[in-house]
Amino acid sequence: MNRHVPSPLHRAPVLRRSLLAFALGLALAHTVQAQETAGSIFGRVPDGQAGTVVIENTETGLRREIAVDGEGRFRVPGLPNGRYRVHLARDGQVVAEAAVLVTAGAGSEVQLQAGQPSELETYVVKASRGNAIDVTTVESPVAITTEDLKNMPIAPNLTAIALLAPGVIPGDSAYSDPPRFSALPSFGGSAVSENAYYINGYPVTNPLTSLGYSELPFNAIDQIQLSTGGYGVEYGRATGGVVNVVTKRGTNEWEAGGQVIWRPEGLMAAPRNIYYGQNGRAFGQPGDAGRLYQYRNENLYSTHTASAYVGGPIVEDTLFFYAAGEFVRQEGGGTDSYASSNAAIEAARSNGWRDYTYRTPRWLGKLDWNITGNHRLELTGFSDRAKQSVDLTGFDYATFERNHVKTGGQYRDDKTNTWIANYTGYLTDALTVTGMFGRSRTDHVNEPYQYDPDCPTVSVAPGAGIAGFTYPTCQYATETLTPEGANDQTRNGRLDLEYRIGDHTLKAGYDYSKARSLMGEEFYPGGEWWEYLRSDDPNTPIAPVFGVGSPASGGGYGAEGYYVVRHVNFGRSNLEVEQKAQYIKDLWQVTDTVLLELGLRNEQFANYNSAGEAFAKKNRQIAPRFGATWDVRGDSTLKVFANAGRYHLALPSQVAYRGADGIVNTQEAFVYTGVDPVTGAPTGLTPLGPRWSENNEFGQPKDPRTVAATNLRSHYQDAITFGLEQAISGFNVGAKASYRTLRSAIDDTCDARPFRRAALAAGLDPDAVAEWQFQCALFNPGYANTFYQDVDGDGALERYDLSAADLGYDKAKRKYYAVDLFFERPFDGTWYARVDYTFSRNWGNTEGQLQSDYGQDDVSQTVTWDYPELMEHANGLLPNHRKHQLKLRGYWQLSPEWMLSGSFMFASGRKRNCIGHYPDQENEGAGYGSYYYYCDGRPAPRGSYGTLPSFQRLDLGVRYAPGWAKGLTFSADVFNVLNRQSAQNIVENRFLQTSSTTVSSAWDRVRSYTPPRYVQFSARYDW
Repeated sequence: MNRHVPSPLHRAPVLRRSLLAFALGLALAHTVQAQETAGSIFGRVPDGQAGTVVIENTETGLRREIAVDGEGRFRVPGLPNGRYRVHLARDGQVVAEAAVLVTAGAGSEVQLQAGQPSELETYVVKASRGNAIDVTTVESPVAITTEDLKNMPIAPNLTAIALLAPGVIPGDSAYSDPPRFSALPSFGGSAVSENAYYINGYPVTNPLTSLGYSELPFNAIDQIQLSTGGYGVEYGRATGGVVNVVTKRGTNEWEAGGQVIWRPEGLMAAPRNIYYGQNGRAFGQPGDAGRLYQYRNENLYSTHTASAYVGGPIVEDTLFFYAAGEFVRQEGGGTDSYASSNAAIEAARSNGWRDYTYRTPRWLGKLDWNITGNHRLELTGFSDRAKQSVDLTGFDYATFERNHVKTGGQYRDDKTNTWIANYTGYLTDALTVTGMFGRSRTDHVNEPYQYDPDCPTVSVAPGAGIAGFTYPTCQYATETLTPEGANDQTRNGRLDLEYRIGDHTLKAGYDYSKARSLMGEEFYPGGEWWEYLRSDDPNTPIAPVFGVGSPASGGGYGAEGYYVVRHVNFGRSNLEVEQKAQYIKDLWQVTDTVLLELGLRNEQFANYNSAGEAFAKKNRQIAPRFGATWDVRGDSTLKVFANAGRYHLALPSQVAYRGADGIVNTQEAFVYTGVDPVTGAPTGLTPLGPRWSENNEFGQPKDPRTVAATNLRSHYQDAITFGLEQAISGFNVGAKASYRTLRSAIDDTCDARPFRRAALAAGLDPDAVAEWQFQCALFNPGYANTFYQDVDGDGALERYDLSAADLGYDKAKRKYYAVDLFFERPFDGTWYARVDYTFSRNWGNTEGQLQSDYGQDDVSQTVTWDYPELMEHANGLLPNHRKHQLKLRGYWQLSPEWMLSGSFMFASGRKRNCIGHYPDQENEGAGYGSYYYYCDGRPAPRGSYGTLPSFQRLDLGVRYAPGWAKGLTFSADVFNVLNRQSAQNIVENRFLQTSSTTVSSAWDRVRSYTPPRYVQFSARYDW
């Protein structure tokens, strides 16, 4: 290998000490600012004399010169990650120097002590101590570096990494989409849809649902910043947490390598079977509690991963590239059926086993161009693709054996390509400008097994077949279809300015985001479902309210009650969300040790339907944010900080589908004279009436004024944090107290009663008002809302100004209180350790945008606020409440060749609910079945039915880097060593939907367990 480190300094003792500082800096705690892709270097010359500070990246040759101000201070922002040499020059002579490590989002302090050139030989680098605590930021997020990822037993995905941060827990297992991601993380008690994910400053959160994110080849990650709140006004659009990935980049040093990872099925412990709960009723009969519900002991899989990377200079000191690729293949199988009834067991014999293959190819390419010392350009492109092939075969619950006869399946392909450009310009010593622009596109393909677009779906109800007729089918697909050409596209850009004047560093910026989704669903393969039926009374009208007559009215076989219904249910939407923001911020160095951060952010959002009409819009979302930090001793070893601010969150584009767009959901009834011998479709049709839709869904566009309250407030929360951090004799300790409260939420209400009361009070026709059907609308619970609806059916919209009392809802409440304590022992070449403990309380009446009580993923359109009765006794400890959390991680360099590592996580169990029927069954708001906070007719406040078992997991790893093969590393990791498979969630709906007295067979049954023990082997070579 050939290493070129350009520098005017060639004193060997200084270089050795600089390298030592780099090594120490790599191991020290990292505190960062959310979503930043660059860091800064700052410092002060104590004598306050004039001079020039030269900052040089030892890996890329990037060089900047900046004059010291009148008080001897200097600051250089917008620096890419890496190792830097800093020296002070006066009259052409180097009088002081230091070495420092820069990480994204962090300020690295350098204390340059001026002296005679001869004294440089005995200069001691002090930058490492300054890096221990960053006194330039008023928050305390955590950064995980590439070295951490190499040394620790960490699963290669962003969720596993996010769980290392204090106060972060796995969300409900319902919010998973393998192989792309497992249960998403919940930050500070928020819903998992309220997080934001970034790669090199570009948002990669799923634009359609806000659930999930794009990923990179694991070897392309240089640093991951985890913020649980308190970040500055530069960024927003998250009321949960922020995960920001900074990629690796090329340098003057050529590097290449590869890795293979194997997770064998044979070393995976058997997943736990799921049984009926202690109070359950298998097959609807009492006394069968504890019987098998789902056989899972053979739900096993293996994973193979191959990856490679290469990077280096195209033009030394000027142009660099880095490229990485990764291919993951996961193969496995398991039951896709349940022993919930005799019919279910019989169906499992046909398609109860699921074999699958997941293939995930990813790549990244990056160019870095140091145009001059004052201008830098970065270009990043990456791809994340997930291909799934699923085969369904038979499984016999009597013998636990498979028949290997394929009866169904599915192929799915989701491919994301993203392109990003980042620019940094140092226009003067005091003025820095940065810009970012990027695009992303995700294409979705969904192909069910044996799908024929020309074949309708056909079914025949028991006893509904006409004697002598044959009812064939040529459509064997059963899955809901994604429309051809389905895709998600995003476009984002931002411009930031930073100007330093005296004691103030002023920042201002603008960002713009647009997301567009072409999506939809075809519920019935072939486009329609022919349902053959027979009426016991041929003369009874089928749907009289819609003018549909009796079977007998159609003559022929209708006189005997035979008829067929054609169902059509599909939608196709082109949805769009547009967001903008502006901010201004002042970093005021009040004294040498006190820094104030004063900021103001304004955001705008608009959600559009397929017609391009905005149905939810907000032009003014003011978010003040303030912070302060006190460098108590003036040497960056003791920091006291505080921050407070407001954070907004817009709606994802999926909200418009069905809610704001027109879909088709219709039925038609016919009598028929024959059946097509190939397709099974009826022939000789005689209509029994017009086509009808119970929800008036004929595909017509909806007036955007009827979809949401016209004075809709934002979803936003306020947060405040106080904390301190201290470096003590090689250790770092800290404490932080946080409070977060949800001030306003957006969801939908489906309660027609307030509108009817207002319409009758206004003198509208009572008969017309009684017939009006409300199709739900977005609103702010607990606030006055203004709606437009056509309650009397005359074709003209009326305005309804409904107060909070009229609507009958309390305000949305979600409060999170937490105390976080940490202890960290930086790596000194022998061992590293970190301990985080969190004591927290997550209380309120809503989780936020989601509803984990039932695993509902309709973001901002949950059951929660449909009727006021659903919110009675809803106050309590929320699904993401975990009273105690303990996280430990570390590694020990036993020898130059051997390293041991480990990670332990503990979290208190989730609170349980008993959810039943509303006591007053005559109440119009009681129609949701077992979805109310009542149990056996008595109030059952949220979280009052005990606690699930705690979550505990121990992961261990060993690394072997043989001395005889430099760059080669073998690893073995065991995840969940003790094989503790804890219940993540249970079925909390106590009663059948149709009975307020019959206990559901599913009540108290576990929905999912944490993963079992598994082993992972890897071999890696770095050149």
